[in-house]
Amino acid sequence: MTQFTSRRIMNKHYAQGVISELQHLGYPCEQAKAAFFRHYRDMKRTFGLEPNVSEFAKLIHEFEIAMERKYNPNDPNHILVDHLQQQVKTKK
Repeated sequence: MTQFTSRRIMNKHYAQGVISELQHLGYPCEQAKAAFFRHYRDMKRTFGLEPNVSEFAKLIHEFEIAMERKYNPNDPNHILVDHLQQQVKTKK
């Protein structure tokens, strides 16, 4: 008898693998889980589950670093969006 693994179980194992890889990158257990759940839904929509768990964890790590980076007006790679955040808040 062939036993099939459900998609839900596969996603669970994938998530556990990514969280484990984040821990290998230096995140404490709870912080790794928080970072994973903060980015998982958007990244899954964008990339699917194509990247292996270490690549997915590295992408999450890059997003975490980008979120913590302070705005530097002298860096051409930074875009100021504070005024857009204020507009979104006032329209709600």
